Amino acid sequence: MNYQRSTLLALGLSALLTTSVWAQTSSAGAGQQKDQTQAYADLMRKNLRTEKQSIVDAAMELEAADKAKFWAVYEKYQKELSGIWDQRLANIKKYAENYSNMTDAVADQLATTALNIEDQNKALRRKYYAQFKTAMSARVAARFLQVESALGHLIDLQLASEIPLIK
Repeated sequence: MNYQRSTLLALGLSALLTTSVWAQTSSAGAGQQKDQTQAYADLMRKNLRTEKQSIVDAAMELEAADKAKFWAVYEKYQKELSGIWDQRLANIKKYAENYSNMTDAVADQLATTALNIEDQNKALRRKYYAQFKTAMSARVAARFLQVESALGHLIDLQLASEIPLIK
């Protein structure tokens, strides 16, 4: 039950982040508004990362002795994942900025970037599956994939419900 509550909270945080970014970038604001948007996005990302760590900790159900090994690897994963998320958020911002006047060229660039981001995310999970398997066990590594996959799908679903389709 705690896992479900935490997952819903993480979804809510991602929705707030996306809605904030979408609303503020699509309404073409001045430099001050961009600074506020960036500060808000940074705060929401920090909160989401904190909540995600709690969710992952609860879902992994590791013994105290295994937690240190797990988190040493997971922190590296999260750092790399953060870079991918920065790219994804930049792509969403670009989409919002171009939504009203979308061209085929911009749509193609956005779609290509989105596909590249998906590939990077998949490659990152594969890389860290191997690291968790080596550091701990195949079962722990598989559970890591299940947890990350579930959270990723929930966040993707939330993003898809918040971002309008191209006109």
